[in-house]
Amino acid sequence: MGTGRVGSMLFNITLGFIIPWLFGIYLYKKDRKILLLIYPISVVISMFINDVGFHLKFWDFTPHIPDDETISALPLDLGLYPILGSYMIYWIRNSSLHWLLISLITMAFTTCLEYFGVVIGKVTYGNGWNIFFTSGSYLLAYLLVYFYYTRLLKYGFLSRKTSTEDTISLSAQDAS
Repeated sequence: MGTGRVGSMLFNITLGFIIPWLFGIYLYKKDRKILLLIYPISVVISMFINDVGFHLKFWDFTPHIPDDETISALPLDLGLYPILGSYMIYWIRNSSLHWLLISLITMAFTTCLEYFGVVIGKVTYGNGWNIFFTSGSYLLAYLLVYFYYTRLLKYGFLSRKTSTEDTISLSAQDAS
């Protein structure tokens, strides 16, 4: 891997993994259940969508790594996207805003980040793909995360309580 590729990959690791995980650690301290339950499915969804997009040559991401394009996006698949998915569910649980509005806001924020990547040349599109299709793929991903969250509620892995109420109820149980 050349010097340019190393620098480009360090950029991906820093902005796509390290910085998001600083926010992830904060979320873990606020509501570890959400992070532990939502992060893994968000990783799977992110990796699946990115793998399909790379395979169909809808997008590419620098550094360009021949025969393994997905490696360059791996920091985002393990950092930015699942952390944002976890925060989205945290906000849904702790906000009076409708879940769909929060999903749309999260999608818009993620699309803006990607648009910045397009502007600076980190992301390129092919085969007719564009930023509008990108926003749709993010919305699909966040709707899948939300659907998974509703299954967690249905089967009792999470309650509809806010994280503060969960903490209070757990503290009360520990005291007895």
